[in-house]
Amino acid sequence: MSTGFPNSIAIVRTDSIGDVVVTLPMCGYIKEHSPNTRIVFVGKSYTADVIAACPFVDEFINFDDRMNVRLDVEAAVFAFPDKEAMKWVKSQGVQVRVATAKRKQSWLYATKRVWFSRKNSEFHESQLNFNLLRPFGLLQLPTFSEIQRWHVLKPQVVSPIALESRKRAVIFHMLSKGSALNWSLASFEALAQRLSPAEYSIYLTGTAAEGERIREVFGSYAHVHDITGQLRLSQLIAFIASCESLVAASTGPLHLASALGIRAVGLFSSRRPLHPGRWRPIAEKSVVLEDGITEVGPHELQISVLEVVKVLGEDPAIV
Repeated sequence: MSTGFPNSIAIVRTDSIGDVVVTLPMCGYIKEHSPNTRIVFVGKSYTADVIAACPFVDEFINFDDRMNVRLDVEAAVFAFPDKEAMKWVKSQGVQVRVATAKRKQSWLYATKRVWFSRKNSEFHESQLNFNLLRPFGLLQLPTFSEIQRWHVLKPQVVSPIALESRKRAVIFHMLSKGSALNWSLASFEALAQRLSPAEYSIYLTGTAAEGERIREVFGSYAHVHDITGQLRLSQLIAFIASCESLVAASTGPLHLASALGIRAVGLFSSRRPLHPGRWRPIAEKSVVLEDGITEVGPHELQISVLEVVKVLGEDPAIV
């Protein structure tokens, strides 16, 4: 058990949604072992709504607005070793600054450095983050099942999308901005064709630009609803929470779905470092399908449509 947490601590992670979601369990761990510690999360505008949905964070500081804010904490943990963020935190006078020892900037801006490797580790990304709590007394990494209880997000607004009654709502989030290998749009379309319009409502999510790309190749179906580019992140979080399942490659929305308690169906490459052992959705209800290709191969995931149909046809309450 960790007993050395200060009265206030900042978790600093200024990158993408999925990375932030798998880092937030650290906040739950700290609150469980030191309830009076004030937790500040330093992130970017892009992820502010994600952090607002985390019940374990007391305050959010927007790094994009850093010239106008003050970071008043006793310690900071750099979950993502961004040089500019590290430099800024040091300039704020934070006395204890923890980072991985393997980055050059850590020797310039951190006061405590922890040796561990992410690239070749067998641990999940969420577990690896906990190495950075060792200076506060952590002796061993939490198990994956322990991390699940701190993997929680709660919507802060009401979903603006009314679901069709008596139908199973499934989200297709088809593109990943290059963060992972995608399943082909043709495979998603074949999946839509396999899901009965009488039983399923399918919702396509993504940015407005992604929507344009999707509409170029994805046909029109009565049970498929294109809501790309229509939702702010806070609304997307609420909408995901209202649905039954989400199907995606290793993307931020996949991790959001997992933390929001719906069935997150993750489509993964078996190649390192993209494999599900490192990046799978955390929640017990989540389902992972792999393409089984460990060497350099196709640029799209090779997972059969029938595998995904089978998963979606199951009762998510007992998956």
